[in-house]
Amino acid sequence: MQYISFYKDRLPFKPKSNVVIYFDAMGLGVKKYYQLLHEEYDCVVENFRLGGLEFCFLPKIAEDMDLRTIYHYFNPQASENDFPRFSFYQDRDLLEYMVEDYDERRLEPGLIQYMGEEFDKEDTYTFSYTPIGDSPYQMLREYVERHGVREAFFERRERGGFFERLFQRNREATPSRVSESSCMERYISAAEEEDVDVEMVMSEVQMLVERLRQSGVGEIALQRLFRPTQELSRIHVRYGRIFLPDYNNKEIKMPPLSKAIYLLYLRHPEGIKFSYLPDYRRELLNLYELITGRDNPEDIQRSIDDVTDPTRNSINEKCSRIKQAFLREFDDSIAKNYYITGDRGEAKKILLPQEMITWEMPG
Repeated sequence: MQYISFYKDRLPFKPKSNVVIYFDAMGLGVKKYYQLLHEEYDCVVENFRLGGLEFCFLPKIAEDMDLRTIYHYFNPQASENDFPRFSFYQDRDLLEYMVEDYDERRLEPGLIQYMGEEFDKEDTYTFSYTPIGDSPYQMLREYVERHGVREAFFERRERGGFFERLFQRNREATPSRVSESSCMERYISAAEEEDVDVEMVMSEVQMLVERLRQSGVGEIALQRLFRPTQELSRIHVRYGRIFLPDYNNKEIKMPPLSKAIYLLYLRHPEGIKFSYLPDYRRELLNLYELITGRDNPEDIQRSIDDVTDPTRNSINEKCSRIKQAFLREFDDSIAKNYYITGDRGEAKKILLPQEMITWEMPG
């Protein structure tokens, strides 16, 4: 087995041992392996996933993405037509982080995979390097069987069989293609398998961004191309509606009770412990009555009692909805300044400076 090392202090991401990265330092294999890397990409990804591995070919991931939308997710202050021209990640970018004693001209297109901390030296990460060769489908099948998480692979093998069919089809030169599943379908399926609350699954943009992040090497692209803005927008509360004037007057929408809680915390920059919420019932009730469309006073009072009851989980659920309302619109590095946050047992608060909050309310 061959190895490649990368400097720890240069590599802009922490490698993961289950991520397998297609690496083509000289750009020689994209045309040679075009069918494998483009036409059959979803099939390859699925086979690696069944083996407990994540296959990463960033140029193909980029084709599936709306880069303009992702750019605005990281830069909400940008105008609708503001979108920089750039080329997406290339394999040569990784050369910047390799130790100097490698001759890139001798590196054939192949797969690299992080070997784990026990293989690292003090200043470098160690990756295995496996050339793809002239029989790519057979090589990938053998790679998953040899390097995959064997329990995951064999337990779910009956669900797959993709490589067997794909290998046979290409050997017979059959032109038909395996049906493809969308990024969204794969991500939701993964979320369901991991018992994630599907109602709280991230927005499509967040899924695409997270797909880059989980591929490990995607941090290079995220840091280089989608640097989150350092500019925070003011908040303007207009008759119970929440607007961000400096982010193209974007409106943040959330359910009425969640919004009432959010406005309560905006009013109290010092923060409020969840256990002290019963002391704010009257103020919260007034805010909720202002923005809710419900007519039944008993239902309104019951909702307020539930959310301010420290023995119930209602306030945590509402704060999760508030957080998701902002994460739907922009990256967490920005959103964390706007949603309610705080350590366990401490006062929860909104980090945005109070001077950046303006109000336009009746009365």
